[in-house]
Amino acid sequence: MRKIFLVTERRADYSRFKPILELVQMEPELDYDLVVTGIHLKKEHGMTINEIINDGFKIFSTFEMFEETEDTGAAMVRSLATATQKITYELEKSKPDLILSGFDIAANFAVTIAGAHMNIPVAHIQGGEVSGTIDESIRHAMSKFAHYHFAANDDACQRLIKMGEEPKRVFNVGCPSIDAIKKVVKISKKEIIEKYNLNDSYALILQHPVTSEINDSEFQINETLDAVLESGVSALIICPNNDAGHSSIVKKIKETNIQYVATLSLVDYVNLLRHSSMLIGNSSSGIHETATFKIPTINIGSRQSGRLRAENVIDAGYNKEEIKKAIEACLTSHSFLEGCEKCINPYGSGDSAQKIIQLLKTIDISKRIIQKRILY
Repeated sequence: MRKIFLVTERRADYSRFKPILELVQMEPELDYDLVVTGIHLKKEHGMTINEIINDGFKIFSTFEMFEETEDTGAAMVRSLATATQKITYELEKSKPDLILSGFDIAANFAVTIAGAHMNIPVAHIQGGEVSGTIDESIRHAMSKFAHYHFAANDDACQRLIKMGEEPKRVFNVGCPSIDAIKKVVKISKKEIIEKYNLNDSYALILQHPVTSEINDSEFQINETLDAVLESGVSALIICPNNDAGHSSIVKKIKETNIQYVATLSLVDYVNLLRHSSMLIGNSSSGIHETATFKIPTINIGSRQSGRLRAENVIDAGYNKEEIKKAIEACLTSHSFLEGCEKCINPYGSGDSAQKIIQLLKTIDISKRIIQKRILY
């Protein structure tokens, strides 16, 4: 039996790991140790560890990585350092055969670095993608520490190979978030809009801070909020993650009369998304997931800059008038809406988790794969 080690820090990585963990539980050849940290343990972010428990997953251990309230880039680095230190002790206790890390999230970066140093094979999900802010640097750094790459599309696979990774260790498996959203139980539109007091046509807003533009966070969210208010569209805001710059965004959200939530369960988020008229902001959900539901997306600013996207995405700058124009297009442009209906999600069709499971069972995890060498 192979033991897989995972760590989750926030709703963004947990939702992608969830369909994989569900299949691991059914596999007699696989076992797992799951460590929970980050904003899962924070009351102000909804104590989402309870969702993990309610989903029936065993938790190997927990640890705090956000031990201060300062909202700066330096505090992010100190949290990463804390996670890197603490995860080594969990790995020593677990003694896994393989680490499954993912994306561009700090705790996953920490376990990838630790695994490489502790001679534990690391498989990284969603390497090779282009994105904005510090996330891109973290993602590519993780790829250089990882031994296997479970990429979301051929574009990402080719980029990993150009980075000097061995082609035979790069696999196109799609994005597991598509698996997750397709498995969520459907709630009727009537039920979900009554629960959140929304009109029949409504927008979801999810705008995170951009760490390389931290001093502009307040201006950036103001442009979005003003555009939504002036457009008159019914809306629900989901508060951002806790990256540097988030506090000024949350402050402005609380000052507006648009309703907001600190967090959402995966079930509610997916059903709100499924029935919405559009997603507004800079979340990767607008790039990875909305195309599956043919939902228009307004992607604001640089956070997802350069990322492969389907025809349902409209890019807008940090400009109220641009965002208002995009909102109007999402509501009334027949040509754009027809394009949304025909779009194909470039991140897969919902069979990513099964592909990953087969790889976890069969890839070489002997010591000979630990020492990497760039291929050019």
